Amino acid sequence: MSKGETNENAVMGVDQDAVSTGVERVRTTLTERPPWLYAVLVAGTALRLYGLGTESYWLDEIASLNYVLSRSLVEVIVELPFVDRHPPLYYALLDGWISLLGTGEAPVRLLSAVFGIAALPVMYALGARLYDRQVGVLAAGLLSVSGLHLQQSQNARMYSLLVLATLASMYWLVRLRESPDRRAGVGYLCSTVVLGYTHAFGLFVVAAQNGQILTSRLLDENGEWPIPLRRWLALQAGVGLLVLPYVAVLSRQVFALDDGGGVALGWIPEPTLSRLVFAVGRYLHPRDPLLGLAAIVLVCVFAAVGASRVPLHRENTTLLAWWFLVPVLAPFVLSYLVAPLFVARYTVAALPALLLFLSKEIRRLGSVEFRYIGIVLLLGAAVAGLPGYYGQPQNGEWREATGFVAANATEGDLVVVSDRAANDTFAFYYEGPGAVRGVQEDANASHLNATVRGHETVWLVSSRMESTQEARFQRLLERRGYEGRESREYNAVDVYRYERGS
Repeated sequence: MSKGETNENAVMGVDQDAVSTGVERVRTTLTERPPWLYAVLVAGTALRLYGLGTESYWLDEIASLNYVLSRSLVEVIVELPFVDRHPPLYYALLDGWISLLGTGEAPVRLLSAVFGIAALPVMYALGARLYDRQVGVLAAGLLSVSGLHLQQSQNARMYSLLVLATLASMYWLVRLRESPDRRAGVGYLCSTVVLGYTHAFGLFVVAAQNGQILTSRLLDENGEWPIPLRRWLALQAGVGLLVLPYVAVLSRQVFALDDGGGVALGWIPEPTLSRLVFAVGRYLHPRDPLLGLAAIVLVCVFAAVGASRVPLHRENTTLLAWWFLVPVLAPFVLSYLVAPLFVARYTVAALPALLLFLSKEIRRLGSVEFRYIGIVLLLGAAVAGLPGYYGQPQNGEWREATGFVAANATEGDLVVVSDRAANDTFAFYYEGPGAVRGVQEDANASHLNATVRGHETVWLVSSRMESTQEARFQRLLERRGYEGRESREYNAVDVYRYERGS
């Protein structure tokens, strides 16, 4: 290097040796990773980006947008937790995201896809640290094709962030057990606070971590804590203080639910044992949980009867057990004690624990043939759902339905949407003439008569309405002298045009 170049670099503040060292370090890090990991990352990224904007928004996605578009950032953070059952972090991030990229389906869902993609290398890092690189690669591969994780990575909701925050919190917990230094403590504190502000069920993950720490202390032959007790209690106190504002709001909602009030959860069905079991199968194949469950059970059978070559890490396996069981069983039990809370996607934080456990058990199989069979079973069950997921509509075809009405409606027409919640989705897409009104499915004759009075043409838009309710609406219109003229059926949305007879 010439003297002039040296002086120029010095002026610009460039340390060539530091740059070279940094580049070499990155190159070494990348080359040390298993080649299969990059294949997993490429495949997982492609699956999460493919068809991102193909589907119309569904009800919950519209709720996410309406929450953000109708409030300032400060209102999203301060006010929203009182009117929605979820904490504000995802909505705050979505607010900034929309301000940059707009409200189109692909740009909005890209935020969740980014979280879903980022979870894959963290899954590998955690699996490699808990067991070895083979377990890490296999676990990341299973997560990349997991039907539930893929679904939530293309959904404008907070669930892919919930998985990422859970993985990050667990990763730093394991680092704390190995070396309770400042860096690990800060990493754990930050990631766990993010977890608490992402979803209420993230608190079950924190409970599972504390259960595992206590169990390790009880099982240790010398009675030692896996993490120095004072340090662990200080970290839990820090998490508790930082998450306290949301926990206070959440506590009010829980007590209100017990009294029959609170944020509406009436759409959640009563929990049953079959719902609990099939929720696990949906982790691999959301549309055919029995197939996913069968693959999981078969792998567990192979693990039980197969010989082991790799020693069992009891403490790590205990962590996975707590991590999986608490986020799944706690809401199931609370559903009986307080109000129905159990929804498969709410338990998605437990998904990585199950996949890590299955990957570890496959890795421990003494027979290489059994290992390949186990991998094929799990990947096959997950991949079997991909053609249906990408090839068939998953959400209501609201863009198509509103486009049909807008192209054929005229001024003075009335569009009646069969549910006030679905009306939000219709109104988001509709840019045609006429008035739009939402009515409840159980609306009586007098209410419907008052709604349609004065309109010669009425469009009835129904979404996921029971056939008996839909027929009742149609009979009420016919009694008012309206005659059916045209109808269109879309996925999860039906459109009917009625005109008053002469």
